[in-house]
Amino acid sequence: MELTVRNADDGRILLCAAEPAEVSVLLADADPVSRHVLAGALDGADRITVVGTADSARPLHHWPLSEADVVVLAGLAAPRPAPVVTELLHKGARVVLLDTRWTGASLAAALSAGCAGALIKNHEVGRLAAAVRAVAAGHTVVSPQLVGLWPSAHRPERPPRPPRQDRSAGLRLRELTERERAVLTCLAEGLSTRETAGRLKVTAATVKSHVSHALAKLAVRNRLEAVLLMRQALDEDLPPWL
Repeated sequence: MELTVRNADDGRILLCAAEPAEVSVLLADADPVSRHVLAGALDGADRITVVGTADSARPLHHWPLSEADVVVLAGLAAPRPAPVVTELLHKGARVVLLDTRWTGASLAAALSAGCAGALIKNHEVGRLAAAVRAVAAGHTVVSPQLVGLWPSAHRPERPPRPPRQDRSAGLRLRELTERERAVLTCLAEGLSTRETAGRLKVTAATVKSHVSHALAKLAVRNRLEAVLLMRQALDEDLPPWL
């Protein structure tokens, strides 16, 4: 469905954009109390409908998957995604994993397997609705506290990059303003948008604006890629812009 805004005087189209689609969610957790809490976090959220819940300990054919756009699955990420996650991904489901025991290895395994979200269970319940919408829209969502685990988990598994590629990344980061680098540094340390705004004594809107400008300069697709690039640079002995 499209939303069209016209000028009341001459009928000219001022804005034409797609309305956010309704997202159907299936919640799966072995703990019934946890399922209730997760359902409560999504109840009443705009354009999100919980179409069912499932005991994640039961076989997949017992789960009401047919109407679900996104599956939120708790407690099956560590030490690496459970077999049921692979089955869901093979069925084309968009999977968000919630867990309290994330490690660099389990995060790498989950995202490499194709999971669209990796969240800390106890910390992210209040942000679950936003994460579900982002995943349904085709984005990948990772808790800020987990971002620092991703590069360290992958560096040992990837071949060393040529120096030219390193210099290219450094030059891209050097093109950022000092304030843009400060924002990405805070985010790379695991701070949220609000916490970054508090540290830098600016508004959350200003933080988002700096991130948007940085994305264009770095030629990356989303905030996660920009933060990972900054995290990688900060792990070097000397950041490339110094």
